[in-house]
This record gives sequence, C-alpha cells and structure tokens, in this order.
Amino acid sequence: MRLLDHVAQCTVPFVVRQHSGELWQLTGTADFAPHVARCPLRYVLTDELVRVCVDVAYSQSAELCDCLDLLHFPAEQLWIEWNERARSEQFARLLPQCVGARDREIVRSGMLLRADPNGRTASLRSFWLARAEPPEALLGAVETLLNLDGGAPASPPAALFEGGTVRVCDPDNAHLDELLACARFRLDPAWQRYYGVTARGAATRAQLLQSSLTVAFDVPLLLALLLLLSTRAGLPQTAVCSTRLNAKRARLGKQALLDHLEVSCPVFAAAAPRPAEESGAAFRTAPRMHHVRGHLVRRYNTVFWRRPHWRGHARLGCVRSRTVELRLGPRPAGTAPGARGSGGSA
Repeated sequence: MRLLDHVAQCTVPFVVRQHSGELWQLTGTADFAPHVARCPLRYVLTDELVRVCVDVAYSQSAELCDCLDLLHFPAEQLWIEWNERARSEQFARLLPQCVGARDREIVRSGMLLRADPNGRTASLRSFWLARAEPPEALLGAVETLLNLDGGAPASPPAALFEGGTVRVCDPDNAHLDELLACARFRLDPAWQRYYGVTARGAATRAQLLQSSLTVAFDVPLLLALLLLLSTRAGLPQTAVCSTRLNAKRARLGKQALLDHLEVSCPVFAAAAPRPAEESGAAFRTAPRMHHVRGHLVRRYNTVFWRRPHWRGHARLGCVRSRTVELRLGPRPAGTAPGARGSGGSA
C-alpha cells in the first residue's frame, strides 16, 4: 500500500510509555488520518521525478532560486509522497555526508500541506513509512511553515524546545541557504511539552534537535517540484483509480484505498529522429549535429520544459559518441535566469 493509505487507515493513538510507567499521548498519524482521506489532491511521485527534483534542488544552479517568485502551491490541501530509496540514492551522489542510517529504515516519505488561498504560504507535516513488520506510518514532531515571499523572524535553534519558531541555515551553501530562508520550523505543542519534561540534558537535546530538523530536507525538494509543476506543459499526471480493486477489498472486509495522481517527469522523453543525411566536414564553422538533453528554460514569467532534441548541422558532421558530465551548473554570464546553452549536450 501507499503511505497515504497507511496514514488514512491509521486509528491507533500515538502513546509513549516512560520507564517510570507514565503515559504520554502525543500528536500522531491517527490525528491526520481524516485530513488525508478528505484531501482533494494527492500526488505520488515516480522515482524518476524524485531524482530530478533532488538534482534541481541540491545542485549549485541558481535556476530554482531565480524562479521562487513564480511558485505557488497548487491547492489549499495537498498530499505528496515518494519512494525514499530514490531520494536517498540521489542524495548519496550529491550530498553523501547527509545520508545516515535512519534513511535506510524508511520505505516511503510524504507530506500533507495546508496552504492559504494566495498560494504563497503553507504549513506542512512530514510522514514516514518505517521498514518494519507490520509497516508503521509515523509523523514528524516538527511542523514546517513556508512563506515563499520571505520567512518571518526566527529564534535560535535551541529555542525549538521552548516553543520557538526556528530557521535552518547552511552557511557553506549559499544556494541552499537561500531556499531554506522561506521555511521556519516549530515543535508540535504536544511534543514540545513532552520534550520539555523528558529531554533535560544538553546532549539529549542536541541529538533530538538534529533528528527533528531533518524535515528541512523536504523543503528544497518541494520547491523543485513546484517549479516543475509550473512549467508551461506541466508534468505528466496519470489518475490512479482504485474502484475495481476496492470492490474486491470490500468483499474481503478490507478498507478502501485512496485514489491519487501519479506524477512523472518528461526528462527521458524521446528526442526527434536524427536527419538521415550526414557528412564529415573537415573544418567546423558551426555546431555539428549533436543531441541536447532536456532542460528548464525561463522566459520572463513563464517556465517551460524543453524536450531533448537534436541541434546543429548534419553537413558539418555528427557527434556519434561523447562523454558528458550531466549536472546543473552555475548560469553562464549574460544569459536569462533559468536559460541554458548547448553545453549540456550529449
């Protein structure tokens, strides 16, 4: 089952028993089950799209930062989930220092957003499907507050346990720091009271602070997804309807699965066929025939995806084999924000 179904079908309150025998009922997955079940728009991302979102979000390119003014949340209530393995594998290539053992214990991740009608501010809660038997859907203790027009004032990270709203910074990565500037984080009130009593030591609080704020990694990925959704052609979306499957599940006494949209990415869309005529020119006076990978392009207030295509002149020769490092690098001087030259050919 998808994570969204695990969340929607959860009815068991989240209760913690301390060694002393004291019980704490904390905000858990069951508290959000009705919200996921009634959510009008639910996205499930393909692995291919997750990898592309990580590339766009965590590369050193200024594309995403330059397009923040165009982003809007597509609905006032929105569910998004993905395969955590796809994201972890891409993180391992881009940010190997940020991949921990905890990531290997998670099967799927997701977030539930509630946005204002203006589409520029929202709050989100993060969920995970733990690798256990039976699988268990877990809720993050931290709520993320997003303001695409700029974040509100924030307290130091240690103030998280006092109910403060904090910001996560990355002084070594200006690009990532600019993306995180629109996010603030605060503990759920029930969890804040619990940690206030049980987490006294400085070492314990430092460990909890680090683990709780891992939800910050969801923010750049979400912004990258919003950028791809805002492209002129949008992203391919396939409606997954579970009517027939649910009829069988009903006969077996099982709960119904939720309908959702599977969102994929056009990155590997086929390029136009290469012209048949080829000739080997001795001197290169213009680009030879070569393949250009798909890329994002911004033209004023419009962002669109340019499919992979052939470029150049066959009469000047053809690039048959080539080794190219595919990455989202810094924007060349003199180009429009989000524009790309032919350097990304393959």
